[in-house]
Amino acid sequence: LLNARDIDGAVTILQDLFNQHSVLPPYTSQLKILEFALSNALPYEAKRHVEFIKQLWKWTPNKFHSSEFQNEVRGRQRNKKLSKEALQKLFAYYGYELRDDELEI
Repeated sequence: LLNARDIDGAVTILQDLFNQHSVLPPYTSQLKILEFALSNALPYEAKRHVEFIKQLWKWTPNKFHSSEFQNEVRGRQRNKKLSKEALQKLFAYYGYELRDDELEI
């Protein structure tokens, strides 16, 4: 979808895959979505994706999540490239602001 410049579709698909099927693409895909949105002057789509990343930060497993999936999500929760500070720097690089209050869980 990113190749077709369907950034909002990419954000939606990623959220749906995670919420409905417990599938999580590589963190680099999440960064690419942010970069595409910001470089195409779509800061609100980027912030919508930040909402998904915040969902990962507060995620807790249930009995239906495999241990492999739990480890994968915990890895994302600890990934410094998806941290609050890193996200703010990425937004600033493209000339946008991501405020602390927008990153509260």
